[in-house]
Amino acid sequence: MSPGLVAACVIAAYLLGSIPFGWLTARFLGGIDIRQHGSGNIGATNVGRVMGLKYFFLVFTLDMLKSFLPTLGISSVVDKIPAESLTPLAAHAPILVAAASILGHNFPVYLYFKGGKGVATSLGAVLALDPPSAAFALFVFVVILGLSSWVSAASLAATTAFLLSHFSSTEEPFGRLEWGTSTLMLFLWIMMIWRHRANLRRILAGTEPKVGRKAKA
Repeated sequence: MSPGLVAACVIAAYLLGSIPFGWLTARFLGGIDIRQHGSGNIGATNVGRVMGLKYFFLVFTLDMLKSFLPTLGISSVVDKIPAESLTPLAAHAPILVAAASILGHNFPVYLYFKGGKGVATSLGAVLALDPPSAAFALFVFVVILGLSSWVSAASLAATTAFLLSHFSSTEEPFGRLEWGTSTLMLFLWIMMIWRHRANLRRILAGTEPKVGRKAKA
């Protein structure tokens, strides 16, 4: 796998990750610009608050797939390359593609780099990179969401659960073949906390909106 091919895959992953499914769903199924409603965020959470729970799940699934599919695809290609022919760049191509798709969602070129918080897109990427840990994180997400109806709390709990599962199940998390994945996981965890800092303040104050309750006109 040449450097040019890896670069092309990364660029394609960014452009795919930039597709604003939340904005598109609200525009064509709700007739609104989601950026003018609720929190103004284009992600699944705000779409769910404004339009209803079924739209949350629709956008969440689409945002997850736009990172899962390219990351899984490039991982399948890399797995077929003989170990002796695998360059360091090619070995970390899945990490680069995953990171590009997440950055595309958070900073989409189509919407002047103002995107979502990357919850669903991050889940899709890690689901392709570490399925067992991602499945555990998804379980935690569903449980916390069901108990609290706070997507922000569920997202932070799931991200932390994934990180703990990944590091506890990886023998050498910063070894030659794993350091890229582990670094990405730490970056996603830090980014998730940073982008949800306002939500954390609202949770502590008891004013955080809950998904599934359609916003009043």
